[in-house]
Amino acid sequence: MTSNTVSVIIVSRHRPEELRKCVRALEFQTFRNFEVVIVADPDTAADLNNLVPVDRLKAVNCLEANISKARNIGISQSAGDIVAFIDDDAIAEPTWLERLISPLIDTRVAATGGYVRGRNGISLQWGAEEIDRDGVSHPIIVDAEAAPDRAIKTQGTNCAFRRNVLIELGGFDENFHFYLDEADVNFRIGQSGRATAIVPEAEVQHGFARSSLRGADRRPRSLFEIGASQAYYVSKHAGSEASLESFKKKQWRRLEEALVQGLLEPRDVRRLWSELEAGMATGQDRLPVPPKKWLEPSPFKRFVSETAVGAHRYLSGRRMTQRHIFALAAELSRSGTACTAIILSSTGLFHRRWFHVDGFWVQSGGVFGKSSRSDSIWAWYTREDRIRREQELLGQTR
Repeated sequence: MTSNTVSVIIVSRHRPEELRKCVRALEFQTFRNFEVVIVADPDTAADLNNLVPVDRLKAVNCLEANISKARNIGISQSAGDIVAFIDDDAIAEPTWLERLISPLIDTRVAATGGYVRGRNGISLQWGAEEIDRDGVSHPIIVDAEAAPDRAIKTQGTNCAFRRNVLIELGGFDENFHFYLDEADVNFRIGQSGRATAIVPEAEVQHGFARSSLRGADRRPRSLFEIGASQAYYVSKHAGSEASLESFKKKQWRRLEEALVQGLLEPRDVRRLWSELEAGMATGQDRLPVPPKKWLEPSPFKRFVSETAVGAHRYLSGRRMTQRHIFALAAELSRSGTACTAIILSSTGLFHRRWFHVDGFWVQSGGVFGKSSRSDSIWAWYTREDRIRREQELLGQTR
């Protein structure tokens, strides 16, 4: 295992309950030599005492709704050799950091990224990808080298970088207020000749929580910054004008689908389309950001004790015993033991995985239900065999 210190940066904006769970899950990381840096809006920052253990982490305000600026503030406050990023609406698996930073033993590797599961904790939201000059992502196989004029892409909610490399490259480009911010860093790292490693087993679950730019049901609330970032990215990296037309067509299809699903009204579509076009015009006019002056960070502030986390515990039961199982799991969590409660009904319900606010993981579904994309809709199991099977699957990341 690497002896490097790690700073985990969480940018949070008006999502206090999601932030609470994100930080709580970090308590159970198998890698222990890390600090937590929260960059929050003023309202969230004012309430941090009620959300997270502020005495064990660093916290700083960011007034502006600019993800790149917030991340740069986090980098400035970070004292770790490596900086890792996770969104406030994401939950890290217990082995996340240990696995995410493992490729950085190789000095040729400057960045790493892991896989991202969706809201149900099972479906793959993002896997291995590369990014091109047009800001378009392309799926790749793990360990593949990026094609010419492309770079290995990481996801902003699950990535790590050598801090000194980010500083050398100027950090995140603050013209990317939202969207393509990490892709720009990925492309610059690739162009500098440095390597990026993808680690499938370094997993987080991403909730896609409500924000000022999207609803909880993922309906768009504004397309201005997406349009601005797309146009600026293409201009900065000498992409093609044709790609901007393709981007607009993709966004139009997105609006049409939301309209058909009843998520948007026709007037919403007109407003969002006008915002997209205005954003793209603004993005094309954005000028390069001047070099940053990086401050000396405050001393490293370890978030958790050096004591190694014990073996992950599993509890199981039926729906009728759920309250009792949850109480036992919460007690284990308070004692510092990572725990998963598996609650199975005698049905074919699809499974889902989630993190409970009381500090433990939950998997619920039917004994005969589907728990991975490769499963059949219905599979015969005894209860004991099904629990054993799910523990083996969960053990790959816990």
